Amino acid sequence: PVAKDPKAGRGSLIENGIYLYMRHPMYSGLLLGMAGLSILTESTTRLLLTFVLYLVLDAKSDFEEVSLVETYGSDYEKYKANVQNKFFPLDVKSMFTDG
Repeated sequence: PVAKDPKAGRGSLIENGIYLYMRHPMYSGLLLGMAGLSILTESTTRLLLTFVLYLVLDAKSDFEEVSLVETYGSDYEKYKANVQNKFFPLDVKSMFTDG
């Protein structure tokens, strides 16, 4: 959720549009596209690889969010608290875990 802000010398935190519902919509699009391709081609292997991609993007986004907290501090912490969904407007992880 970063766009260039020439006045600040850093990116500015975007909190509107699709970013109101999820913090990483580009990753969402990639995951949905891969899942759709997997279903369209009836490929179990692609579907499994899509799940692996989800795990990789989940870890990558955690790493990126550490940097975002360092850059934006409490503003990003508040944004994270308000927009709890990383990739989808529902908590997919809770469907498979206890917490």
